[in-house]
Amino acid sequence: MAENNKETENKQTIPDAENVTETVAKTDAADLTKRNAEYLFKLKKVLEEKNVPSQRIEEALQSITEELKEKQRQGVTATKLYGTVSEKAENIIKGPKKAPTATPFWKIALDNGLMMFIMFCIMYAILQQFSPNSSQINGGFLTLIVTSVIAGVAMAYFYRVAGDRRTSGRKVPFWKTMLLSLVLVIIWVTAYTLVVNVPGVINQTLQPVVYVVLAVLMFGLRYFLKKKYDIKSTPF
Repeated sequence: MAENNKETENKQTIPDAENVTETVAKTDAADLTKRNAEYLFKLKKVLEEKNVPSQRIEEALQSITEELKEKQRQGVTATKLYGTVSEKAENIIKGPKKAPTATPFWKIALDNGLMMFIMFCIMYAILQQFSPNSSQINGGFLTLIVTSVIAGVAMAYFYRVAGDRRTSGRKVPFWKTMLLSLVLVIIWVTAYTLVVNVPGVINQTLQPVVYVVLAVLMFGLRYFLKKKYDIKSTPF
């Protein structure tokens, strides 16, 4: 009776062993370790169960085999390299993740410019409300627009030069970041100094309630544009 059970177990294990050998042969994986070969066999089985085209399966297995041959010399196993069989299967089915693309410069400038416009409106409203002499400081409507535009463009430039780490992974030295920040601040202050002295109706100081209304309208516009043009959040 024991001999019969043993023979049955052997018969059950032989097909799996043959399948592993077949998979190894088709993917030129003869040099793989037993553990890595078994990983390929299980992966192939999962992909077939999910009705992945056979050609795509063989191409994926061939690519994995070539990489494993190189990595296993360093003691790296398939599981450590690709995760579980299920995870790797999902990765093959869905395809490689697309690298995030850099946000266009004009989108960053527009988003930051609107954000600064909102902040300036709130600041001007508070100053105008609690300081009667604040009109000599904020300069008026033209100053609000010009400084917001310059701030938006400057911040977008800073964001681009510093590097979008989601796409490039670049790291700018601290001294370079500080120097760039100083230059942008100087440009903004210079522009503010020139525009704040422009007289006339176009640079007239507004009432606090008007600044508040403008801030609310620009907040709504910014929200709408972020949705419409899929503008990603920026540091500012």
